[in-house]
Amino acid sequence: MSARLLPLSLISAGLLVLLLLVVVVALGTGRYFISPATVGQILAAPLFGSDWSPLEQRVVENVRLPRILLAAVIGAGLSGAGAALQSVFRNPLAEPQLLGVSSGAAFGGVLAFLFAGDGWPVVIGALVAGLLALACVFWLAGSQQGRGSGTVMLVLAGIVVSAMFASGVSLVKLVADPQNQLPAIVFWLMGSLSAADSQKLLLAIPCIGISLLLLYGLRFQLMALSVGDQDARALGVPVKRTRILALLAVGVITASSVAVCGVVGWVGLVVPHLVRMAFGTDHRTFLLNTVLAGAVYLVLVDTLARSVSEVEIPLGVLTSLLGAPLFAFLLRRLGRSLHG
Repeated sequence: MSARLLPLSLISAGLLVLLLLVVVVALGTGRYFISPATVGQILAAPLFGSDWSPLEQRVVENVRLPRILLAAVIGAGLSGAGAALQSVFRNPLAEPQLLGVSSGAAFGGVLAFLFAGDGWPVVIGALVAGLLALACVFWLAGSQQGRGSGTVMLVLAGIVVSAMFASGVSLVKLVADPQNQLPAIVFWLMGSLSAADSQKLLLAIPCIGISLLLLYGLRFQLMALSVGDQDARALGVPVKRTRILALLAVGVITASSVAVCGVVGWVGLVVPHLVRMAFGTDHRTFLLNTVLAGAVYLVLVDTLARSVSEVEIPLGVLTSLLGAPLFAFLLRRLGRSLHG
C-alpha cells in the first residue's frame, strides 16, 4: 500500500514510533557501543534491575541523552519552520535562514566569543542578536509598506539584514585572536552538538516547543496562505496577523537553534520536501509529519557526525553534504514529473 493511501493518523504514529526507535539506537551508537536492549533497560530503570555497568548508565543518561534530545528538538523546530515559511512565501525554496535570523544569531554568538568567551554568553548573545535581526526585518519591511508585495519586501529585508550581520561575523573573525578565539569561533559557526547539556535542552524545549505549538495552531491558515493572499482572505484568514505570528515563531526557532548548536542549514529546506513526496500535503497532518520527520533526520545525521570518524564532523557541514545532493535529487525528480 502506498504511504499516501495509509490513514493520516497511522502515518504520524509510524513516524513517532520511528523517532523512538532511532533515539534508542542512537543512544547506544558511538565509540562506546551499548546494545539497544541495555539502553532500553537503562531508560526504564525502575522496571529492571541494575544489569548494566555504571559507565554505561553515565554514557546514556549524562552524555548522549541530552545531546540526542536536543538534536530531535532542533530538527523538529527547523523542519516545522521551513514548512511554515514555504507556505507564508508560497515558495518551495524558502527556509529558516531566509529571514536573516541565522546571520544575526551567528553575529551575536561570535561577538560573545570575542568579549566574554565560550559558554552561556555565546548562547545568550546568539539568542538576543537573532531576535534583534528579526526585529530589523520587520522594521525594514514595514517601512516599505505599500511599495510592493508584503512577502517580497520581507524577503528583500531578510537579504539586507543577513548581509549586514554576515559582514559583522567576518569582521569579528578578522580581529579575533587566531590562536585561541578564531578556531573556537569557526567550529561553532559550522554547527555542533558536542557541547549539548541539560541546561541547553531546557532553554531549547520551551522556546522551540511553544513556537511549534503556535505554528501547529496556525496550520490551516498557513495552508490557505500557500494558495494566495486573496484566496486566504476569502476563506476568512487574517492574512497579516497570521504572517506576523508565523514569522515570529520561525524567528524564535531559528535564533534558539543557532544559540544552542551554531548554524545548521538545509534541514528546513530538505525535510518538508521529503515529507511532501512521501506522504502528501494534507493540511491536517503535514506540519506534524514534517516535525517528526525532522527530528528523526537530525538525530540520524548527528549520530553519523559523532560516529563515522575519530574526529567529530561538524553538524552543519554534514547537513550540507547530505542536504545539497538530496535536494538536487528532489529537483530532478520534480522536473521529470512536470515534463512527463
